[in-house]
Amino acid sequence: MDAATQPVISSARQSFFGRGELPADQLPQPILRSWLRCAELGLDVESSPRIEPLSGASLREACERHERLRRLSRPELDALHSEAQATGGVVILTNGEGLLLDVVGDSGFAGRAAGVALRPGVVWSEASTGTNAIGAALAERRPVAVHGGEHYFEPHGMLSCAAAPILDPRGAVAGILDLSGHASVAHTHALGLVRMAVDQIEHRFFDEGFEDCDVLRTHTDPALLGAAREGILVFRDDRLVAANRRGLEMVAAGWDSLDRTAFGDLFLERLSRLDALAQLRAPDGRLLHARLCRAGRAGGQGAYHSPLGAAPSTPETAADIPSLRTVEAAVIEAALKAAGGNISLAARRLGVHRSTLYRHRAGKV
Repeated sequence: MDAATQPVISSARQSFFGRGELPADQLPQPILRSWLRCAELGLDVESSPRIEPLSGASLREACERHERLRRLSRPELDALHSEAQATGGVVILTNGEGLLLDVVGDSGFAGRAAGVALRPGVVWSEASTGTNAIGAALAERRPVAVHGGEHYFEPHGMLSCAAAPILDPRGAVAGILDLSGHASVAHTHALGLVRMAVDQIEHRFFDEGFEDCDVLRTHTDPALLGAAREGILVFRDDRLVAANRRGLEMVAAGWDSLDRTAFGDLFLERLSRLDALAQLRAPDGRLLHARLCRAGRAGGQGAYHSPLGAAPSTPETAADIPSLRTVEAAVIEAALKAAGGNISLAARRLGVHRSTLYRHRAGKV
């Protein structure tokens, strides 16, 4: 946490914990909401959190139970590992209740973090450890960053954490991905990196398990079909049964649409008449490019989709290459760094074509 922020947080803590006032203008709203939830749970800020780590046998059992999540997340844990080491932090994967399953990164910081129970086998929900990025992301169902004194319990003030929920194809929180480090070190792009990594993990959920469904992949930009930024809508017998966040956003629907919404409720076209490549109109009138894999094809994905989430190989034109003007250049560089300078890998994690990153490196984007 920077020096300019510390007095503001100290003042906010005095207002909230000392005088019972709401420091609404001194804290991000997700942090204030978390403090309020923790207070309602009866957590005593004057005491230390009650930590009850799982036994070794119970932790192994939990890891085995969540092996698919760990397998789908492993490429992102590996990619963020180098970022965590470079900034003296750790990458954390939890299950849907905030139980830490995997912690990788800087061994020195991991040792210090273990002193505040940031280690496998410990639950980091708000009810267990107060305001923290993992617990707040669970409660808010959205990415959250918690810096230093924004944590509920003072011992956790040593931490700077950024976390995002991993949603499964039915909208349930399957786990949390977190990047944590020491509060004295600037972690400017941690939340952006975590969000991009979660996009990749959620994208992999659709690589298997939908062989009996029609899987529709959509985007306004045809160059991004097959990348983690595409929308995915899964239909069984013309009924929407699974999706990713981007897919629901593209058709202005929510998770409550699953099992209740027919293809015809979303598009004018009929699903039975769609070709493998198609153009559809979204509810707001936007033109969506789509690739459809019919039920019965292996993995519900078809030959056009790489299991690594890479964009399909097509001839490039200037119009095909998405611009990165809306993406922070520093986040791009951080993604390249996390990928060890591998532009192809970084492009997959950003959800863009690798040519775009070559142009960025050349100063043309």
